[in-house]
This record gives sequence, structure tokens and C-alpha cells, in this order.
Amino acid sequence: MGNEGSENEINAFMDFFKVCAKKKDLSKGTTLHAHILRRGLLENSPYIASALINMYAKCGELIKAQKVLEDLLVRDVFSWSSLIAGYAQNGKGHEALDCFDRMQKESLSSNEFTFACILKACGSIGAIHKGKHIHNEIVHRGLLERNDVVGNALVDMYRKCGMLVKAQRVLDEIPVRDVVSWSTLIAGYAQQGHAHEALHCFEKMQREGLSPNEVTFTCILKACGSIRAIDYGQEVHDKISSRGMLPKNIVLGNALVDMYAKCGLLPKAQEVLEALPIRDVVSWSSLIAGYAEEGQGHQALECFAKMQREGLS
Repeated sequence: MGNEGSENEINAFMDFFKVCAKKKDLSKGTTLHAHILRRGLLENSPYIASALINMYAKCGELIKAQKVLEDLLVRDVFSWSSLIAGYAQNGKGHEALDCFDRMQKESLSSNEFTFACILKACGSIGAIHKGKHIHNEIVHRGLLERNDVVGNALVDMYRKCGMLVKAQRVLDEIPVRDVVSWSTLIAGYAQQGHAHEALHCFEKMQREGLSPNEVTFTCILKACGSIRAIDYGQEVHDKISSRGMLPKNIVLGNALVDMYAKCGLLPKAQEVLEALPIRDVVSWSSLIAGYAEEGQGHQALECFAKMQREGLS
């Protein structure tokens, strides 16, 4: 078989690295890396190299991931994209942009995955000028018309850079919108205090026949709480309950407690909290803050004591 390895063997190595990446099993991944080096397989299979870089990146070993790439005699868009993704996903936006620039200097053309990762990096560090440049390249190559992942990444990049009007414009231009793109925009409006715009987007999304997910509901509850839109918040609560989402999502439960507390409906907030199968310090703190803000110090102290009795710090 020589140093090339059969197709089945290469696929097996790639699958193994994917498992190691998912489980963050650095020990087994490193052992297989050494075996592959002895066999000389890296140079003959860019797919193995990409899977190996991805494994190290997912395990947080970005220096090792970069060394694997640097040692390759021939690098391709897959190996570079794996490293860029690793830096972007680990919050190292500047390093991701540096890799992207180096990849382009090697005359390699970015694919949809590369663009999605580099847009994530731009959003994380507020690199709006670079993000706009990449947006132009994406439009020039016609990628928005056929790739919702790239479209969603663009909406998210503009949202994280605080350019919500631009994010909305991009979303409006995407031929096929999904719950991810809408939820990204709704999150941006809710986080920046534009609650009415968040509610408007929520309604438009539903008119398009899209069903909200946990992220959508969490963001819209935040918006309701910020403007005390209690009737709207209760409607959202009914939708969440009808879909049986509360028993399996503590973040959503916490958002409901917080919404009722901010709207001044503290007995309802406490009722929701006590019905949650799992309570944490976030849910209790939202209720305690609600009682404190309404001047009900005795109830706040009582909740604090209950929280401590549940073993929460």
C-alpha cells in the first residue's frame, strides 16, 4: 500500500479525528497523529491534514494546529479553513484574520465555510471594514443566492458590530431566510435595547411560516421584559408551554422568570421559577432582583434563603 493509504483507511483516520475532536480526546488524537507521521500520510491526503488541524483546534491546541499546517508542503483551502475556524471559534479573531490573509497570498480561493468562519472572526473583534470587504467578495461571487450559512454569518457579523440596519438589509436580501438568521437579528435588537424592532422581526418571521426555537424565544422574552410588554410576554409563554420546551431548557426558564420579574409580576415569576425542574443561581437572582427593585425586601431575603437551602452559592 506504500505511503498513500487506501481510501477506506484515509476515511477511517478522518472519522477517528472527528471523534477525538468531538470528545476533545487530545491523547488519542496525538497518538494517531504520530502514527500518521510515521506512515507519511499527511502529504498525500489534504483531507487527513484538515481533520487533524480541526482536531487540535477543537481541543484548544491552536499552536499545534498551526504547526501541522506550517509543516505541510502543500496547503489547500480545507487545511487553512480548519485553522481559521479554530481561531474564530476560540475567540481569536485577529489570528483568524491573519491566517485568512496568508491563505489569500498563497492564491487560494475561499469557500463558503471559510467565509462563514472569517465573518465570525470579524464580528468578534468588530472588524467592520474587513467584514464589508468580505461581504463585497461574497456578493461578487454570487454566494448569497445559494448558501444560507454565509447569509446567516453576514447578518451575525453586522449584528455584532452594532450595524443592525445593515444586518436587517442583508437578511431582507437573502432569498431563503431561516430561524437562525431571524433569531440572530432579533438577538441584536433585543441586546441593544430596540425591543419594538425585535418584536416586529419576531412577527415577520412567523408570517414567513418559521417556527421559533429556544434562542428566538429567549431573545424575545428579553425584549418583552425591557418594555414591560406583559401581554406579549404571556403569549410567548403560552407558545413555549404548548411546545413542552421548559422542562428541557433552563436558559429559557430563566428568561421567563426574568421577563415576569421585569414586568413587575413577581408572584408569576416565582410560580414559573418553582415549576422549573432545575433552578440555578441565574433564575433565583432574577427573582431576587425583581423583588428588590419593587421595594419588597422581605421577599427578596426569603428567596435568597431558599436559594441557599437548595445548595446554590
